[in-house]
Amino acid sequence: MSIANDLMTANDRITTAVDRFRATPQVLPLPEGVYLAALKPNRQSPRIINGVTFPATQISSIPQPGTVAPSILHKGNLTACAWISGADIAVITIPAGGSPLLITNYVYGPELQQCQDLDITRLGGPQQAPSVGLVLYAHIQQIGEQRFAAGEWAATDAPFWIEALRLEVTPTVGKLLQYRVPGVSTTDGAWTAAPGRLGTPGGAPLLGVAFRLLPPLAESHRVVYAGRFLRHGEVMAADGEPCRSPQSQDPLIAVRVAIVPR
Repeated sequence: MSIANDLMTANDRITTAVDRFRATPQVLPLPEGVYLAALKPNRQSPRIINGVTFPATQISSIPQPGTVAPSILHKGNLTACAWISGADIAVITIPAGGSPLLITNYVYGPELQQCQDLDITRLGGPQQAPSVGLVLYAHIQQIGEQRFAAGEWAATDAPFWIEALRLEVTPTVGKLLQYRVPGVSTTDGAWTAAPGRLGTPGGAPLLGVAFRLLPPLAESHRVVYAGRFLRHGEVMAADGEPCRSPQSQDPLIAVRVAIVPR
């Protein structure tokens, strides 16, 4: 075999590996305080590649002028960056003027392998503005409408797509929560106020979603959400940003949304 063929074979292997490795970052600013970070249990079998367990989540921070890096206690050691998987936990200390966290989910394996869910809970200290409630109803292909709590993935074990969704909210929220299916342009798609429905049960799959809050609720709270797409995987967004797959006509197979204090 020629050197050129050897290089082509090596490149093919590299491309295949890259196609199976996916990273999803999220920037998370937090007020001063101490937080516990833990992964929610799931039914996925972990995969160990070169001694590294996947799926996994990396917690670090984004250095910015005039800010102080958080400290992370992980496995008995203070560090600026922690890689957690399985039943791992980490304690994060955010100082006054702390840098925002960078949370990155890593998946290695089939396209349908899911990222893990990370819970970050404040330990003691002053309380933030209270959370406000919502319930998401998703109409799922071949299954029908299912009920999901705030922050919970609206999905099934099988990769069925979501045909429609609607949200029921507390009186505190009312019609101050709006959502839409974003198009190619960020101005595509009309905003629908809760508890209106997006999509058609029994119809075509949703290809994305966006949520936003209106004042005065938007001044004290923000809406954060994520979608999981059949081919691309997970996409995160917040406060009206489009949550769509970069791949054309990629069906939405899972979605979660929560309204959280600023």
